Amino acid sequence: MRASNWAFIAAIVGAIATLVFPILFGSPPDLGAAPMADGFVTPVLALEFARSPADLAFLQGDDAAALREFLIHTQSLDRFFPLAYAGMAAMAFLALGLRNPGRWLAWAALAVALVTIGADWAENTVMNRLLAELGTGAEPRAGLLAALYGHTWIKWGLIALYAALFSVLMWRDKRRLLAVPGVVAALAIAATWLSGSNGQVAEIMGVLLIPFMLTFPLAALMYLRGKSAPSKPGA
Repeated sequence: MRASNWAFIAAIVGAIATLVFPILFGSPPDLGAAPMADGFVTPVLALEFARSPADLAFLQGDDAAALREFLIHTQSLDRFFPLAYAGMAAMAFLALGLRNPGRWLAWAALAVALVTIGADWAENTVMNRLLAELGTGAEPRAGLLAALYGHTWIKWGLIALYAALFSVLMWRDKRRLLAVPGVVAALAIAATWLSGSNGQVAEIMGVLLIPFMLTFPLAALMYLRGKSAPSKPGA
């Protein structure tokens, strides 16, 4: 079997793992007395995009102890989650590069996907520090919030970049329907950034990422079942 086919199979395995993680994360408990910042319904997104101590009121106090424990639990699993979702993308890009070694765009996208793993781990480190401080009853420090916001947007920016690169690769390979979800995902991430991380926009972004993530295993199956459309070296 060709090395590229093994990489596509690894991408499918990564997709399965990506789908399993939300089940392992479970559902958050009751929010307690304080609501999340306006527009947010997903606690982890509200934490990632927090800009001020007021944005984290829903995680402070005794009433929020169960929710903090839930987020600590998800964070313990989230150290492996980047290996699933970004690893899935990396294996797909590796397969595309192996099929055409002169296709520099696939190798560039592979590098971006791998860097995304490190960016997610860096974000998790800051989130863990912030959750530990909130657990002691301390007020969230402005410097720590700024660091979290910065790391969060490095991660999302990298995801937007490899989503756009994947779309270009699919378009040039004449699999143009597969290019659409990546463009939508990249635009949704850009819209969230331009909105100042508005809660409603961020939640919509999260939903629009789902079909994009599913294009990786779908593309892998399509390439495994048939020949890829011819493309020029470097495409």
